[in-house]
Amino acid sequence: MRYLEVSIRCQRAAADAVGHLLMTLTGGGYAVDDPLIVEQNRSSWDMTDLKPGDPEWVTVSGWLAETDDLEQRRLRLEAGLDEIRALGLGTVDPARFRWVQEEDWAHAWKAYFRPMRVGDALVVVPAWEDYTPGPGEVPVYVDPGMAFGTGTHATTALCLRWMERLVQPGSRVIDVGTGSGILAVAAKRLGAGEVLAIDVDPVAVEAAEENARQNQVAIDVRRATLDQVPEGEADLIVANIIASVVIDILPDVVERLKPGGRFLASGIILEKKDAVAEAMTQAWLLPVGVREQDGWVAILAMKP
Repeated sequence: MRYLEVSIRCQRAAADAVGHLLMTLTGGGYAVDDPLIVEQNRSSWDMTDLKPGDPEWVTVSGWLAETDDLEQRRLRLEAGLDEIRALGLGTVDPARFRWVQEEDWAHAWKAYFRPMRVGDALVVVPAWEDYTPGPGEVPVYVDPGMAFGTGTHATTALCLRWMERLVQPGSRVIDVGTGSGILAVAAKRLGAGEVLAIDVDPVAVEAAEENARQNQVAIDVRRATLDQVPEGEADLIVANIIASVVIDILPDVVERLKPGGRFLASGIILEKKDAVAEAMTQAWLLPVGVREQDGWVAILAMKP
């Protein structure tokens, strides 16, 4: 199968909106060619086509499968880009297109994924990289394959930074919608006892199992929904999904948290923050913290 690679050069403020649009159309993730990430983490420009003088510009890329509705999705892409331009987030250049074969598409994004420190200790490292951890660093080796989650997106980074303080030695953690398994692996690397990673996507389950093996940690990975998990056992539940799904699973979250347990929800756009916090309160969860990054929000709640 062929894939239509879509590359969109835009100003930094528009990058998340463009990425979200691509995720909606492709059903998968996207890659961001960001010169600042390269500069901060590699002190090199070898892996980017942007010049050091363009720190306010990034290139967002996604891949559309060659299916019967491809032209319809391309038209939706153009319409979506026009809507983003109307938001006043900065300049969004016209999309560039090129055909790639499936094997090329499956590996093209790897050029954009480099080791990145996301917290005080956690460092997300591509599984194919030779990396020597520095003093106090906790590396998490990830090959997401075709699942979502490299740690570079704001929603995942918010979770990882908060988890450094939430995960206690021996605690039981549930990662809902695990994707690549990056949060589950990080929990285990931070000292959690039992870690359960669940997802409804078989591709995600396979990726999470492989990443657990890459990190030499024991994680229980299941193709399941939260309501299929035994009740009342978790010290921490993490869900990096979207606001509507966070709200839908709140009753199951409450049932599966120990008293005093925490629920960390991410993947929430800023406009949905208040709605999610209100739904948490109605479900008898107490919101105790909010963090924001690049227009995305993570909310931490506690079960009384």
